Amino acid sequence: KHLVSKFNIPVIIMAGGKGTRLKPITNIIPKPLIPIGEKPILEWIINSFNEVGVENFYLTVNYKQEMIRSYFDSLPDKTYNLKYFEESKPLGTAGSLHLLKNEIDSTFFVTNCDILINDDYSEMLKYHKENGNELTAVSAVKHFEIPYGTLEFEENGVLQQLKEKPEYNFFINAGMYILEPHLLEEIPENEFFHITTLMEKILEREGKVGVFPVSEGSWMDIGQWDEYNKTSKKMGYSGIEIK
Repeated sequence: KHLVSKFNIPVIIMAGGKGTRLKPITNIIPKPLIPIGEKPILEWIINSFNEVGVENFYLTVNYKQEMIRSYFDSLPDKTYNLKYFEESKPLGTAGSLHLLKNEIDSTFFVTNCDILINDDYSEMLKYHKENGNELTAVSAVKHFEIPYGTLEFEENGVLQQLKEKPEYNFFINAGMYILEPHLLEEIPENEFFHITTLMEKILEREGKVGVFPVSEGSWMDIGQWDEYNKTSKKMGYSGIEIK
């Protein structure tokens, strides 16, 4: 097995969302605490970074944050530090980063709280640094099969091409990023702001945004029930049947 080089840079986890796609469970339990096996998804994410040397985690929280705090407060012998930042209102995938302006002065990771990526974080970091990126987005390959024959035709309906059950691969935004600290200055104060808007801003001023691809198998999502069940089974646990 390839030896992972250790590093210790801040990791920010977006843990403030309502998890509306995971109702009715999220009416009671916040999405970051939904369990996979014996641990909540948030703890799996933290442990995966902690294993490679990360000690400082920053959680942006809002919905049912008391449950998140009390769960982690009750864990014995943690080998990492957690610091909470409260969103006063939903701020999108990057808006809450403005809360960290005076906290972070090094390269840092940002991750959603409903994904797990089974890949070498140190390779991502190395790629980010060596390419001089301001922001690196982790991207997963997603394979789609269209279960029909498709027709491609011109404006006047003249058939150009037919394809029998075509298959496509797309690189999708996986929900994990590496950012340089100066980008925190570009996040508006207390405004709804997506990380994709930040990427567009960087490109507009001709800054460098990189993409680090990971295989479809190493990207695990729990954002909706069918994905949650796939991830649980992949990790050797039973899923939840929602009728």
